[in-house]
Amino acid sequence: MAALPSRLKSLVSRKAKPSKAAKKTKRGKGGDNDAFEALLADADEDASADVLAARLGVPKRTGRGAGTGKVGGKARATGDKPRRRLNLFAVAVALTVLVVAGTVAWLAATGEETAAARRKAATLPDIAVTLPEGGARPVEAPAPAANGAANGAADGADAKAAAAAHEPDPMDMAVKLAPSHNDDLLEKTRAGYLPRMPAKGPAPWQAYSRPFPQDDKRPRIALVMADLGWSPSALEKVLARMPAAVTLAFAAGAPNLQKAMDQARGDGHEVLLQVPMEPQDFPRNDPGPGTLLTSLPDEKNVDRLETAMASATGYVGLTNLTGTKFLASHDSLQTVLRQVQRRGLIYVDSWPTPASQATRIATELGLPRAVSDVQVDRAPSDAGVAAQLAELERLAKLNGVAVGYAQPYPVTLEAIARWAVGLRDRGIVLAPVTAVVNRQADR
Repeated sequence: MAALPSRLKSLVSRKAKPSKAAKKTKRGKGGDNDAFEALLADADEDASADVLAARLGVPKRTGRGAGTGKVGGKARATGDKPRRRLNLFAVAVALTVLVVAGTVAWLAATGEETAAARRKAATLPDIAVTLPEGGARPVEAPAPAANGAANGAADGADAKAAAAAHEPDPMDMAVKLAPSHNDDLLEKTRAGYLPRMPAKGPAPWQAYSRPFPQDDKRPRIALVMADLGWSPSALEKVLARMPAAVTLAFAAGAPNLQKAMDQARGDGHEVLLQVPMEPQDFPRNDPGPGTLLTSLPDEKNVDRLETAMASATGYVGLTNLTGTKFLASHDSLQTVLRQVQRRGLIYVDSWPTPASQATRIATELGLPRAVSDVQVDRAPSDAGVAAQLAELERLAKLNGVAVGYAQPYPVTLEAIARWAVGLRDRGIVLAPVTAVVNRQADR
């Protein structure tokens, strides 16, 4: 042992006593090398056999016992850690297989139930529809599926196509509005039949409105297509292109007004009566006979209002197209709006001027009201209308509701028709104007 380096001597001195087999070994000429090889066999992790062999120039020990040492008289396998890692990997693979197998089994067991639920949702049966202030009203069921799909004869692809074809937005569903002439909601006066509040039941604006599900949480946009009634062909184009949720406003002085209103209501559109009001540049800009004027006494304006209101029945409320001067006159406007409130109607301000006091007066009177946020065709071009419709969407998402006014220009109709197609995907619903009353701040 004297020939070994001092560091190796120190290491040997710390080791446990040699085994009986080692004591019986007779040392010869190469006894130091034999002792060193025995030490390599018993080396611990602090001084590995490979490191010692490399430093001292002794050949690396190979063979059956190269990966095993004797510690405390027991064999120690140096491959424990790799085996443990292999075992963990095997466990992870087994767990993954079990999870996948369980998922497949669950899907197989519940597949029919899931498919049935999807088919039921796709049919959109009679949806819950209420009046703006409550009270149930039935709504027509959607058109039945094609015979093949209805009888279960179509294959899976045809059934899926049929289901997709019958998934309209609730607001696009056909509805049948109440008749425009209801004696319980009309009062015969010298001017003709005027709306009145019934002894019981809904007010005229509720009875004549288009149903809307009040639990719909999407932002709402109401569009008013104004200045209708003058041209039958223009009305035909509006009815052909506009979604039924668009509210239509008819001029009080238009010919065949009742026929035009009934035609629109027959297509599911609720309607407004458009009353002419004095503009700032009157009389150079004269809206026509029956215009409400600030220069007239209140009684005369009330007479003109009643004459206009008696020109048709079935409308939910009044609106204006002109009126930049009249809407800014508090006293004259208050007299008119008080009559609208007494008749159980709503008022929708087209807001032709920021000086309009309509919303503030309506709030004071308890009159249901709405106000335009955007003139959709202020710039009557594809780009101009698209920009205003985008602004309507922004306001609806910001405030919960938005109201837009438009006129039946061909470019406006086409732009709105294209825009309305993607509203559902954008999380917005097109609503009748009665569904947004009293949801905007005063101005």
